[in-house]
Amino acid sequence: MTKVGGGLARLLVLGVFFHALYVLSIFDIYFTSPVVPHIESVVYTDSPPAKRVVVFVADGCRADKFFETNTSTSAQEADAELRVSFLRNMMQTQGSWGVSHTRVPTESRPGHVALFAGMYEDVSAVTKGWADNPVDFDSVFNQSSSAFLFGSPDIVPMFARHVPQALEEHYSHEEEDFAKGDASELDVWVFRHFQNLLHGAKEDAKLHTKLHSDGVVIFCHYLGIDSNGHAHRPNSKDYLNNIALVDELVEKTYRMVEDFYDYDGRTAYVFTADHGMGLKGAHGDGDPANTRTPLVVWGAGVQGPVTVEKTGAFSIDLPTQSRAQVKAQLQAQEEQEQAAVGNWGALNTLVRKDVMQADVAPLISALLGLPYPRNSVGVLPFSYLAKGAYRANAVRSNAQQLYLHALRKEQEKRSRTLLRFVPYGPFRDRVPELLTQLADAYEKSIESENSESYEGVEQLSQELIKICLATLEYFQRYDWFFLLGIVVLGYLGWLLVVGVAYLHPRDFSMKWLLGAGGQQLDIKLVVLVFAAFVYLALEGSPTTYYLYLLFPLVFGVFTWNHRGLIQQAWVSESSGKQSKSRWKRWAEIALILLCLELVVAGYERREIFGVLFSLLACWPYVGNATSDDEANESRSAVPSRSWTVSCLVISVFPYLPSEYGEHTALVNIGGLLTLLLAAVAQRMSSADQTSWKSSSFVLSASPLVLSLLTLNGTMQYLDGDRSKPPLSLTVANWLLSGTPILLLLVRLQRRKSSLSRALETGTDCHAEQRLHGLYTRRLLEVMLAFAPSFVLLSIAYEVLFYVALCAVLVSWLQLEAQASLASSSSMWREIQQAFVFLLLVNIAFFGTGNVASMSSFEISSTYRFVTVFAPFTMGALLVGKILIPFMLVASTFHLILLLPSAASAVETTKPRLPATRYFLLVVAMSDVLALHFLFLVKNEGSWKEIGNSISMFGIVNAQIVFIPLLFLLARAFVRDLTPATAFDGQRLNDKKKQ
Repeated sequence: MTKVGGGLARLLVLGVFFHALYVLSIFDIYFTSPVVPHIESVVYTDSPPAKRVVVFVADGCRADKFFETNTSTSAQEADAELRVSFLRNMMQTQGSWGVSHTRVPTESRPGHVALFAGMYEDVSAVTKGWADNPVDFDSVFNQSSSAFLFGSPDIVPMFARHVPQALEEHYSHEEEDFAKGDASELDVWVFRHFQNLLHGAKEDAKLHTKLHSDGVVIFCHYLGIDSNGHAHRPNSKDYLNNIALVDELVEKTYRMVEDFYDYDGRTAYVFTADHGMGLKGAHGDGDPANTRTPLVVWGAGVQGPVTVEKTGAFSIDLPTQSRAQVKAQLQAQEEQEQAAVGNWGALNTLVRKDVMQADVAPLISALLGLPYPRNSVGVLPFSYLAKGAYRANAVRSNAQQLYLHALRKEQEKRSRTLLRFVPYGPFRDRVPELLTQLADAYEKSIESENSESYEGVEQLSQELIKICLATLEYFQRYDWFFLLGIVVLGYLGWLLVVGVAYLHPRDFSMKWLLGAGGQQLDIKLVVLVFAAFVYLALEGSPTTYYLYLLFPLVFGVFTWNHRGLIQQAWVSESSGKQSKSRWKRWAEIALILLCLELVVAGYERREIFGVLFSLLACWPYVGNATSDDEANESRSAVPSRSWTVSCLVISVFPYLPSEYGEHTALVNIGGLLTLLLAAVAQRMSSADQTSWKSSSFVLSASPLVLSLLTLNGTMQYLDGDRSKPPLSLTVANWLLSGTPILLLLVRLQRRKSSLSRALETGTDCHAEQRLHGLYTRRLLEVMLAFAPSFVLLSIAYEVLFYVALCAVLVSWLQLEAQASLASSSSMWREIQQAFVFLLLVNIAFFGTGNVASMSSFEISSTYRFVTVFAPFTMGALLVGKILIPFMLVASTFHLILLLPSAASAVETTKPRLPATRYFLLVVAMSDVLALHFLFLVKNEGSWKEIGNSISMFGIVNAQIVFIPLLFLLARAFVRDLTPATAFDGQRLNDKKKQ
């Protein structure tokens, strides 16, 4: 008897390792680095148009706030028509301009990586951290002869850390604190230190030589706009004035640099931003306010302004292969484009040249004649360069660099592919011909020196670039199908193993995984594993690939060896005497699958759980067994109706916001409704109609009443005069939270020895009613024990949710109690129980919370216990609040598993099936969700979107640990009922024999 379920417990332990490993698989599938080592650089000129480029990055500067005419009412700008008068003048008289479209995540690090490395954030950095992580791939700073960087400690060091020719200066984090003083002073700091550098060069000969050499990059990072945007929002005077200040600083820097170099005409200037700023003072997602940034380029080698007739829209020049991405952005920004025509003044008389943010890096390189960053995927926006032979050569070299990048990627993948390497068709077939045509066209352009020949070079280069970019994307995803296939097969194999273990819980052994019957190692498994490992070794696969592949092989051989057991169980269940009509069986299956799909959607939008529980309200009329006994049918109507009503009530809560203010009145109402629910349920579960007045009930309910009193007393201090509550109230809150739970555990420990004797005094006709009433009252005791702590940790509608959840749980327990005596336990009924349990575990979280972060739970709910900032204590209290609904659900499920079934009238000698069997069902359903979330993992988007997709996949995989642990904790509240259940099962057996 003690060995029953031992094999299942060991299987769960194996499942923990399996799920932990397969959670890591998403990092090998989705988060592999696109950085390819050992790419050759293309050196294409020794006579560039510019000797130096000064790059200004206005961190957090929105395109609309930059380009629009001045609407500020501040005294500083009252007389100015334009917020950026200097840069507007450069756009209209000397340079080119456009909107630089960023990709998500719209954060500082990936924005600067795109600007200077020409590639979008290395997604493998998700495992290293986003901020303090040096850029260990090629950038314009690496390729420069000398680089000078000034600005933020979070941006400047990560580019200069491993670049010996770079000199950087940054301010401290203390100076960066935007909550103190004026954040625009950070931008003034940058100007002053650059000014000091130029002054120092007059006396430092070595520094003077560096500054006057070719290929110099100067980077000025202005953080003030971003800081003011976070602190004051982008419509504030602080934000707008900071943009105007940056314009002044750029003008001063321009005049200072021109003076330093004696107006030699060899300096180019680039002004842009890393990302924009949302209306709420945040950025990161793909909102147009975050993805649209300004780009202004002027100086040596830059094409001057091109005017057009004023129309109702902008004339946008998109000659490069980035046009498809830019057009896609613009189509999603129609509202912003329409507003820009009216708000950006006369800019629609100038040709606008939009780019993707990664295109800025090759533009900087082309102006200086530097080799393009080796891992760059940016396309040179050549319309920013003056027309002529140099521009044609720069475009051709951009295509050649991307070709070398794609070629190296192909070679790397080919060298690691043992069997059938599948090249990218256009790269294999069209590129060799294109390279020949491009070389011929370039030679011809050198000879003819006319615009038509230059355009021919540019067009062929764009075609080559298009194929090379597609090749890079193809090989970046080359192993996706292989790895995804292995992981999917692993999950499917695990589900089949779980199915066999569920169907044969008493006989299952872990030895079955190694061979038929577990007697000896299966030769098929040995051969398959050996062949697979040899294949992976020859391909130089990482160690994790061996483990990924091992599980599908073991599970597959196991399934093949035990396929007869699966077929036998299905036939037996379908033909059994207690099997349901076909339409009800299919209705159950359809409802479960539909609800699982809704659960997947609910992790993204918690409102879906409201829809799900609205459907679940119909469950008693679809899934439960019925009886021909009219009396039983009448008696079963009450739990069914209460289930339907409570499910409809709880379905409202996911529609309510997860961020809410304080409403103590709702907490009080919720507390009173908890008492009312407990009293009504107590009366209905007992033959004594006055049981709600009993001393045991009063003792259980008293802490909840006292907690409501102390809650209101505490809030009079916190909400009234905003003073600290007296120590006596704080101590009372702590005692009322923990004491009822401890007292219940002590009472249960004393009650355990006398429970069987108490049940034995009853008569047979009341045995069923007494047992069901006992379980219901136990659930009410647990509910009342946890209620005070939940009330004291709530600030709004959470207690109302607590009442609704308790009503659902009481109804579920009563429904299962009736169903357990109406029919014997079956596979479909057990699946139903596990499925409802899974849904209740999810609603316990999503009823008031959000998967995005712990921030969806109000920290102000901890102020009744601590009034000073204590992060660990506050965090522990919040976790405790989140766990309380889970404990109620687990306790209810424990009670349901203790219910005797009609089968006990026939078989009382066999030991009860282990609870581990139900865990397997819950884990199997969670794995169905995991398969969905595997394909929903995102490697593009904001940090929040990427993180949430990883979290959701991790959460459903972690349920193999969380569910048994939760069940183990809840067992403490029902431990004393186990002997009574066995005793009562025997009594029911005797009754039926009579």
